[in-house]
Amino acid sequence: MQGVTLNTNVYVSALEFGGIGSRLIGLARAGLIRMDVSDAILDELITVLRDDFHWDGYRMKFARLELERLSNLVARR
Repeated sequence: MQGVTLNTNVYVSALEFGGIGSRLIGLARAGLIRMDVSDAILDELITVLRDDFHWDGYRMKFARLELERLSNLVARR
């Protein structure tokens, strides 16, 4: 299975505009690719969604939980 690491811009595009990142998330949801994500990327994503797009706390929490569920969470050693 092919693994991909997406940056914050791709996640914002997917979640806010339905960009190509939404297709990649769909592929991960279907089990066709493995998305790798770190807490640092998720933290930055939440900050951008809150500050630039005015997402509420519940929406951000559920988006983060869904991305964590679909992704392989990588940790720094």
